[in-house]
This record gives sequence, structure tokens and C-alpha cells, in this order.
Amino acid sequence: MQLRLKNQNEVRLFSAAITVTALSFSILLQFFMLPAAILDQVLFTSSVITIMVMTPITYFVGLKIQDVSDLTVQLEHAVNHDTLTGTCTRLSFYRRLSEMDDLPLVIIAADIDHFKKINDKYGHKAGDGALKQFANTLSRNSREEDVIARFGGEEFVVLLQGMSLEDGVVTAQRLCDQVRKKVFIAEGQQMRLTASFGVAEASSISEVDYAIHQADLAAYRAKRDGRDRVYTYNPELDKDITWAETAT
Repeated sequence: MQLRLKNQNEVRLFSAAITVTALSFSILLQFFMLPAAILDQVLFTSSVITIMVMTPITYFVGLKIQDVSDLTVQLEHAVNHDTLTGTCTRLSFYRRLSEMDDLPLVIIAADIDHFKKINDKYGHKAGDGALKQFANTLSRNSREEDVIARFGGEEFVVLLQGMSLEDGVVTAQRLCDQVRKKVFIAEGQQMRLTASFGVAEASSISEVDYAIHQADLAAYRAKRDGRDRVYTYNPELDKDITWAETAT
């Protein structure tokens, strides 16, 4: 278990605890090793010296531990969160998934429409800003327990636990509507975005990967049929979706 010190107060407490421990050990050692007559003469002086020596050393060590703790938090955040949008990474998505109860789940695949044209028209910095705001829109209109992850480019996945497929469709439609209504502002440019959504369900955690694939197919069918809409996975309708289409 790694020791973590989050702030100056914890550093001071760490320093005090180690110093008191060292002082107690020093007193105990002298008590057993020195005659009573000598002990009375040196105990106070040795205690002062121990405190004066140990306090700055333990405080310095505490500061270094705090630095390592801060770096660890930053690295964990970088591993678990997409650097651009702040949503979960794939790794974090599957870690969160592994910690869930094995209950029915709903997957929403969200893909921004015509994102390449946005980059071409407004520039990549504006496109990055739009991605951030799109992710924020998804987050603000989802439950705290929902998991939102960026799976690549302009593609996002939303994981809903303990929700029926019908409720998942309602959630996806709300997200679709909110994206359409929002005026996105990036790099001083105002723009409107829409997104296509696909919804699929998984009866257990083991089926999530397949459900993500199904939701992707439904989202691509939504794009093919005009974009800015929500489709649920349909094995008959989605069987004709080709990989060439999913790459557009």
C-alpha cells in the first residue's frame, strides 16, 4: 500500500508522527541502557536534539512523498481520462465495467455528424473545442453513475447500468436533442453540431463488447438515413452495414 500525502497538513502530521515515534524510541532506549543518575542528566538534552534533528528531516521526506503522491494522481488521471475531453479512456471504461454488478446494461454509441467538415471549415483547434463541449453536453445530461468514454476521434460510448432498452432510447434521444439545441463556441467560432446515436443492450458484462458493436452499427445506420437521430440495433436492418460505411 502506497503512502500518500495530499496537502501540507498531512505532511505536518506525518512529520510529527515520525518525530514522536523516534523520540519515544530514543527515550525508551536510554531508559534501558543508561543508569538512572545519568538518564536524568541527558534525557532532556537528548530529547531536544532528537526533535531538532528529526523534525526538518521528516518534514522534507513528507514533502517528497507529497510530490510523489501528486505525480501519481496526475498519472492515474492521465491513464483514466482522455486528455482532450476529460471523459474515460477505453482502459478506464473497461476497469469501471469490471467493478459493476453483473446486471443488464445499455450501450449508447454517439458519433458527431460531419466532424471532418467541421475541422476543415473551422480548423482543428476549433474542432478540439467542439469535441470538449460535445463531451460536456453528454456528461451534463447523463446520470452520475453513467460511464462516458471516448473510443476514438469523434466517437463516444455511454454505458448505462440498471436501465431498460426503452429507457436507454429515451436517454439517447435526450442527448441527441441537447446536442442539436446547443450553440457550440470554439476559437471564437459559433457552430451547430448534430450527432447520430445507436442503442443496444447487454444482458451481462460479458456481452458488452458485442453490444458496443451493435450500437455502432445502429449509429452508422442512423448516419446513412440522414443523421441527427437515434436508432436501436436491429439485426435485420443492420446486417447490411458494411465496414466501409462504418469508416466514414
